[in-house]
Amino acid sequence: MRGLATSRCGLRCASALVRALYLLQTQHFWELLRQESGISLAKVRLDGKESSNLRKLILDVTLDDAQAPALAVMSQGEQHSLALSLFLPRPRTADSPFGFLLIDDPVQSMDPAKVHGLARILHELGEERPIVVFTHDTRLQRAFTSQELAVTVFEVERDKGSKVRVKPVTNPVEQALEDARALARTSNLPLAALSHVLPGLCRLALENAFIEAAWIRQYRAGSSEQDLQALIARTDRFIPLASLALLGDTGHGKPNVEAALAKVCPGGWDDVDLVRQCQAGSHPGGAQIADPSRFVYRLSQIAEAVRRPAPVTT
Repeated sequence: MRGLATSRCGLRCASALVRALYLLQTQHFWELLRQESGISLAKVRLDGKESSNLRKLILDVTLDDAQAPALAVMSQGEQHSLALSLFLPRPRTADSPFGFLLIDDPVQSMDPAKVHGLARILHELGEERPIVVFTHDTRLQRAFTSQELAVTVFEVERDKGSKVRVKPVTNPVEQALEDARALARTSNLPLAALSHVLPGLCRLALENAFIEAAWIRQYRAGSSEQDLQALIARTDRFIPLASLALLGDTGHGKPNVEAALAKVCPGGWDDVDLVRQCQAGSHPGGAQIADPSRFVYRLSQIAEAVRRPAPVTT
């Protein structure tokens, strides 16, 4: 009997430890997801006897440090985030049978800050097991990119007869560069394509690299995503966009922008001259490009240097 009692005590202690670890994970995930929300999650428990099949979930939450009923004070996005906080720790428990996670559209009703928190959680879980997420919302991919988190994106298309096609999604920078490489390899390339279309594709790659860099800077600085999105939408010229990416705002003139670009680019001012050629492609005279393949190669190096801004050191 003593051995049986000891065994039961050990099981209860192990069960209590599992519950405690689960609660810590739930609170950790909620902290990442709630972001600017004033709702804090203090405790999660099941009300009722352990032997019962019908038990009630009790969520101990506070709103701005005041006790409040959870569901009554939460928005739809907060409720959705809380549900994810309760679900996502489950695969981490010792008795979990799940070797991977399959999640459908987890970002619905979420504000941008919560989407960034979800990307961090998925990245954390993805270091332990495969995770597949289905979504139509491009904000999740951007949240990974702006936080410099690794992610692989595929596009799933369903054709007639429910035939499904899956293909890798190339980011806008690489897509423009791939098009430019294909054009540069074309034999007997018409002069107009060489002087206008090719530099135009390279300029498009640079513009997308600037946008990517701006999002990364925005996240590092903790700035408003809505404000940055509106600013990018209003910035339809090359130099202000480069100014935003390189110097943090759109107000710097061409000399300052080019000086900042020279510091970032591997070829210094020689690379600035190549960027000027990209800009010249939109003018009547076009650009003068002697070696198309080398031109695209060097522009790809510039884009790579631009899209990953160096962290600010103090």
